[in-house]
Amino acid sequence: MQQLGFEFSAFPFPYEVVRSRRITLVIYVKSGKVEVRAPLKASVKWINEFLSDKAEWVESQLTEQRRRKKQQLILAEGTRIELMGQPLTLHFATAGRPRAMHNGTTLTLFLKERSKAKVEKLFLDWLLEQAKAYMPTKSRHYARELGLEHKLGKITYRKTRTKWGHCDESGDIQFNWLLMLAPKPVLDYLIAHETSHLKYLNHSARFWRTVETLCPRYKEHRDWLTANGHRLWPAA
Repeated sequence: MQQLGFEFSAFPFPYEVVRSRRITLVIYVKSGKVEVRAPLKASVKWINEFLSDKAEWVESQLTEQRRRKKQQLILAEGTRIELMGQPLTLHFATAGRPRAMHNGTTLTLFLKERSKAKVEKLFLDWLLEQAKAYMPTKSRHYARELGLEHKLGKITYRKTRTKWGHCDESGDIQFNWLLMLAPKPVLDYLIAHETSHLKYLNHSARFWRTVETLCPRYKEHRDWLTANGHRLWPAA
């Protein structure tokens, strides 16, 4: 695959052209960057005209991505977070050994050095422990309700941007543990979603009916995650 970068004054945004053995043009807008995927012999004129037609859409996507980035979680003194809907205020204290203490409505992070990287690591490690204490139990509960506890495999965790969860053919389920920062009904919906894949490894009508038996208001919670999921991510 050959990559060529172009920037035209006609557009208020830079973009990169990625050429490959394809026959159509397509635009991807991700993480504030614009990428045009084009055939190997696509002319600059064709690419330029295509971008011109789609410029308004590209700008709207970039604007939305900038808006969402500003709404990401900032781990600072006094930041309010929610653990499964329970409000917590973030506090910092100095200590030689990094540790986190959850006490009532406060989450205190003890660190010797309060760098962004160390704060984020300690916070995410603490959040992962909360996930390990809740997600497997809830997954087994839903699997029992479906009569499929015998199909449930390992529960693992991965902080992925493309999926909040995944269930494979062997019954292993993977969760993004940032979901612990969502309201509890939203978290439970996602667990119900992935557990329902033990029965149907697709998104057919029968699958969604199964989800509904576990989570009757799943559409509302799914919409919340689509609209607000970016708020669960620590700011880069």
